[in-house]
Amino acid sequence: MFKLKLAPALLMAVALTAFHFLFTHHRVPYVAVNLIFLLAAPIGYVYPDIVSYLIIALSWFAFYPVMTSFYRIDPFNAALPLAIFNALLLVCLAHRNIIRREETLWNRRLKERQAIRERLSDESEKAKRFEEGIKAKELAIINLYEITKRMSEDLKFDDIFKALSVFLKDNFVFRKCNLLVLKHEEERVSLDREYLAWHHSQAAGSDRQGASGGKPDLEKLVKLFAEGPGEICISRAEDPQAFSSLGMGDPAVETFIAIPFLSEKKIVGILTVENLPKADMERLAILSTQFALEIKKVLLYEMVEQMAITDSLTGLYVRRHFYDRLNEELKRSKRYKLKFAFLMLDIDDFKRCNDTYGHMVGDVILKEMARVIKENVREIDIVARYGGEEISLVLPDTAEESARTVAERLRRKIEEHVFRAYDEKLRLTVSVGVSIYPKDASEAKALIEKADAALYAAKKSGKNVVCEYKKEYNNAT
Repeated sequence: MFKLKLAPALLMAVALTAFHFLFTHHRVPYVAVNLIFLLAAPIGYVYPDIVSYLIIALSWFAFYPVMTSFYRIDPFNAALPLAIFNALLLVCLAHRNIIRREETLWNRRLKERQAIRERLSDESEKAKRFEEGIKAKELAIINLYEITKRMSEDLKFDDIFKALSVFLKDNFVFRKCNLLVLKHEEERVSLDREYLAWHHSQAAGSDRQGASGGKPDLEKLVKLFAEGPGEICISRAEDPQAFSSLGMGDPAVETFIAIPFLSEKKIVGILTVENLPKADMERLAILSTQFALEIKKVLLYEMVEQMAITDSLTGLYVRRHFYDRLNEELKRSKRYKLKFAFLMLDIDDFKRCNDTYGHMVGDVILKEMARVIKENVREIDIVARYGGEEISLVLPDTAEESARTVAERLRRKIEEHVFRAYDEKLRLTVSVGVSIYPKDASEAKALIEKADAALYAAKKSGKNVVCEYKKEYNNAT
């Protein structure tokens, strides 16, 4: 670009020098100066607007006096080539600005089209996934063997209840069914989660609108089964008082059946079905026996899964699971061209705390530290115990400024917090290293290394500070 801008200036200088020599020696007529200025006019395409205006001013305040006084050209003939040159220069300048405006307009239109194309691509992908989900839901389990086999393969309550509800809809006539999963805490039984399914024949209008009035008192129902597990089968026509005691006032509920799921003489769940014919009660009871085993299996799997991915002391993710989540976020950010922040947090002088107060106090501090951090980040943020007293965080959709704000907030909250462990009251500080994807690194390992280098710089600078990664930290570590 520099050579392109220099070339017209050199050409102009050479041409004027040649003209001076030839004109003073009477080798060329004065009209040749017009050709020189005509050739120089396209510099309006090369130089900025201000330079072009300066050249116009220079032509009148410098070249014009030289031509009239030095070359002794009459004013009209001296002004004519300058006027032609200035007119052509302004035309070139205006043409260039028009081209630039059109180019800007087309670039903006192109970006809009690209944004529309990306949005349509995302919508197409969503529609494809939705279509695949609809096709998957069309698969029906038509007999008890198939439902049992399907449930034995699933390890999530959502999947198991989906299979159960499909089987019930295809093989029973009912209004609504609920699955209540229970949890046991110190000899106390309480409701953990609830799943609901309506039969195909039930309209989405008036019948469902009255569901709130027909829903039983779940806490009372759980308490009733906890005191003495046994099947409940009541009819509004025969025992309206029983419906009132369970809080079911909707007249659309004519019969109500509740079957407990037992595992090793312990109630693990309750299946409630409304408006089921009594003739189908026996078949439903046979299914409940197998389903109780599946519930116990899933509860055991969830417990083992939770133990495998969380730290038993702090409740934070363990490092291995954190790596998996970090790589998932990395793929998502690459796909959608998003930013995210990686934070490495380390408790200052924690070894001295352990040596002074003991490891039991240190464990309480780590647990409390994890609680404070989780209370001050979003639900979508990923928090893990990276090792020892180091805690790492991934903040999705977070740029540099927001990451700095979060890190400072965590540092300040911890600094202000009073940690109570047994008879001790302690105040602690943390140092935080921050790295940003994709500014600092585009791979997980490199992001961790950059955050670790920033953490080292924070420790070196006096602790209790937040440091964002800089290139010079590589040499410091």
